[in-house]
Amino acid sequence: MAGRTGTGHWSVASRCSRNNASPTSAGGRPTRPPAFLETPLTSVARQHEEVPRNHTGETRYLSGRDRIFQSDLARLSLAGLRDRGPAGRAQEVSSIEAAIRLQRLFDPEILRGSVSIIPVVNLPALYSYTEYTCPVDGKNINFTFPGDPNGTFSEALCHALVTEWAGDADCYIDLHGGDLRETVSKFVMFQRTGDTAGDTFRRSLAECFDADLVVGFAPPHMDAPGRPPTAFARLGRNAIMSEGGANGIVDEDSVAYHVGGVLNVARKLGMIDGPLSPPKRAQVLCHDYIWTPAPVDGLFYSEIKPFDAVREGDAIGEFRSLFGERLATLRAPATGYVLWRMTQPILREGAAVLAIAVPAAEPR
Repeated sequence: MAGRTGTGHWSVASRCSRNNASPTSAGGRPTRPPAFLETPLTSVARQHEEVPRNHTGETRYLSGRDRIFQSDLARLSLAGLRDRGPAGRAQEVSSIEAAIRLQRLFDPEILRGSVSIIPVVNLPALYSYTEYTCPVDGKNINFTFPGDPNGTFSEALCHALVTEWAGDADCYIDLHGGDLRETVSKFVMFQRTGDTAGDTFRRSLAECFDADLVVGFAPPHMDAPGRPPTAFARLGRNAIMSEGGANGIVDEDSVAYHVGGVLNVARKLGMIDGPLSPPKRAQVLCHDYIWTPAPVDGLFYSEIKPFDAVREGDAIGEFRSLFGERLATLRAPATGYVLWRMTQPILREGAAVLAIAVPAAEPR
């Protein structure tokens, strides 16, 4: 999501669009279509354009920025990317639904600045039900920022989002809604750079979301950009990424989490009137999270759920064979909170099982 405050704008991104109905104000009355709905989105819809087969019989896809974005996306500043995403997860539907509803909640008659929304970025994955990656080039868009204008499809897409669509955005918001086989805590991420004023402001943007966990990545993450918050921070700009949802299901609690967070950001930036909605969740500050891989092939039987507190070494589940034999015990790699975990139990050795968020202070 991107939006403009005064002379600037900010962006929100999500994964997929299925509603182009005429927007209404928060009070329910019809309003004129916002500029972002009047802007042609054919450039995004053509992301999966196929070119003729070459002499080897392979199917090739266009990757140049000029062929991906054929219409003016500079006016789009509110975009919702899957995404955990990463960016581009077309099956994270709670964040997609939030982006659809947000189209109706910004009244252009009273909005100060501009807001642009892309309900889904990874369109090639939308009807193929692909998790995590873009089927055109196999890349995870969420870890491809800031992109490359001369790179693969996903790299060119990310570069265009950063430099064109949200090129002058005051804040870029990446919405993620829990993929087809995972359940997540309500969390939000931002990037710390070591600049006290900038880090404080980015944290305040993240805390506009009523999250269980607020993850502020340590400055060393700047050496390996990939997520939007890190890529934007390297450019001296602001981006946050929210996550809430599970198993490819639209649930009202997660939709409200995303919608409320975005509206709070707009209030904080002075784009709409009203006080910020106060948080009800803990908003525990964390400085990193640790991915935990499967130690063996098998079925994972979990003993934890999102936002559970764990201690390093705690047994948090076990792997069993198809005959019910115990194969391995999974233990917490650190003291912290369960950020997310896989819900589909069949996992290969080395596959991600869950992640533990490491708090800035000792868990309560």
